[in-house]
Amino acid sequence: MKKLWRKTAELFRMHPVLWTPYVAAELLAICLWRLRGVAEKGIFRWFLTRHSVLGGDIAVPNTDHAALARASIAYAPIGLATIFVVVFVFVVALVVTASLVDAIGREQTPDLRELLAGLVPRWRRILLFSLVFLVAFGVFAAGAAGILFCLLYAVHRPDLLTSAIWPPAFLLVSVGCPAWLLMPAAIRLLRADKTMVVSVQARNWGTIIAILATEAGVGLGMVLQKAEARIMLDSRWELTVLSALNSILANAPDVLLFIALALLASENWEEVEKDRGSKVRELFQILMPLHLRQNREP
Repeated sequence: MKKLWRKTAELFRMHPVLWTPYVAAELLAICLWRLRGVAEKGIFRWFLTRHSVLGGDIAVPNTDHAALARASIAYAPIGLATIFVVVFVFVVALVVTASLVDAIGREQTPDLRELLAGLVPRWRRILLFSLVFLVAFGVFAAGAAGILFCLLYAVHRPDLLTSAIWPPAFLLVSVGCPAWLLMPAAIRLLRADKTMVVSVQARNWGTIIAILATEAGVGLGMVLQKAEARIMLDSRWELTVLSALNSILANAPDVLLFIALALLASENWEEVEKDRGSKVRELFQILMPLHLRQNREP
């Protein structure tokens, strides 16, 4: 584990090009989320406003639950599609980071066209992995939240929902369980090998790194949110830029996660290749034995 962390930190420090996929994915995700917000406001404004024939608009009262339900139903596909696209973008960033790590390991200059060309044969697997990850995370997150609410209301302590110990525990379940289940598929996706055997050690290490990166990102996000609240800015563009910068910094541990997973996939692949080579060599010796005399002649 120490060797993995040492290599990850070394690559993170000496090769800033490895930050590029994450930063690009984060900026694209911010833009998509902004567009989602604009669409959400437009849809709710449309359904919660009555248009008069004589001109003018009349706001629907908040007690009109039918209008709120219609607005929510119309917005739901847009929200789900946006979340899926954001997850897909980050999975693509993970695959690109793994390709960059492989190129650096071979002491080659990364080529953007080769990286993009390498994504084309795997676009279906990337889509499938993004969908499975989204479903698994949603199931475990909903299950963890439901169990938490039931337990706290069963002991008549709903006030503990605001305690600082629950977010880490919630993330441990909602992130750790999907990460442990999908880690072999993620490593196979990075190596583009469906039949690759993933060791238990690589699976456990990848899960631990995913949990630590998520916990660190949440902690950084809370600190940056408090710091952002103290900054007084008048311009809307300045607030947008500051918010985007804080989002990139808060999720910066994802860069270390991407690099570590790429190294895990690479080391695991080397171990599998060594095992394959040794088995073939042993089989060759059994099928074609070679006996040498004392003078080294067969």
